[in-house]
Amino acid sequence: MKKALHIFAVNGKTNSGDFFLGPATKWKFESIVGNQVVWSDFDVRRLVTENDINYFNSFDYIVVGGGGLLLPDTNPNMISCWQWAISKNLIKSITSKIYVLGLGWNLFYGQTVMMPHRDKDDEVYERKQIFKENLETLIMKSEIFSMRHIGDCDRLKELVDKKVHNNIEFNLCPVVGYVESRYKPTFTNKNVFHTFEIKDDRPNRRYHKKPRNTFYEELYRYIKKLSDRGEHIAVMSHDGSSSFIQFLAQRQIGFTIINNTIANEEKIIDNYSQVKKLYCTAGHSQMMAYALGIKFYSLLTHDKLKYFLQDVGEFEDKNYCLVNEENICG
Repeated sequence: MKKALHIFAVNGKTNSGDFFLGPATKWKFESIVGNQVVWSDFDVRRLVTENDINYFNSFDYIVVGGGGLLLPDTNPNMISCWQWAISKNLIKSITSKIYVLGLGWNLFYGQTVMMPHRDKDDEVYERKQIFKENLETLIMKSEIFSMRHIGDCDRLKELVDKKVHNNIEFNLCPVVGYVESRYKPTFTNKNVFHTFEIKDDRPNRRYHKKPRNTFYEELYRYIKKLSDRGEHIAVMSHDGSSSFIQFLAQRQIGFTIINNTIANEEKIIDNYSQVKKLYCTAGHSQMMAYALGIKFYSLLTHDKLKYFLQDVGEFEDKNYCLVNEENICG
């Protein structure tokens, strides 16, 4: 049996999106090659050295992704300028077949590949060329190089040479197909909670035209309307985000907490079975709802949510609001 090394966020088990990416990407790859393989894992954020290349080359396949790895401020480095810290020369020295699956362009509003800091907009101009050459090398070296959104493909094509554009494919995040295939056939939705998933990270980039607290107050007014008409409310967290939970706890309104930081597929799916409608700023929660046939409403604080709606033909006014420009209450 052939061997494959999966390079992804190995240590992301407390993030249900990253957690599902492990089995989902393996499932997707095996569907591509038509066979099961023996898997090993390698943390995408670990610095790759020449010694690692010898290890890489002991495998038949190197599988990179999925996930929003094209992001400059998680694992900032001057080697690749994205999350996989491998130089272009070391990529060239890999002899195993490389498959890049469902990669995400994860930059926030106003962010460029030249910004390695979460809280500052300082740009390091050398980073653009490093990023460009690194991705061009990987694209040309890969058997398949796929991005999870058409919008992601477009953003990457703005930076890399036209000679590699035809090698950049669109393929939805493997989590969507994995959940649809494995869980949707037996999924039963109990339709209990109007559920809100609000991400904590990078508030300065998410809420670039209005204060975060203004958005929270808008959400609270909307939630109160739901509660007043007898709807049950929940706040979901797939990565430990808790600021909206703390905000809502200070208001006199009842709600349930749904914790998805549990690294257990069946329990996470059971949590989703409680969701009547999901209102989310989280990309993977949106994907999970779509895959399971749950109603969802996108609170756009990142382009990836918009791109996903476009990809699945649901970018309609009734399905989203632009958090920085609209009031969710209408």
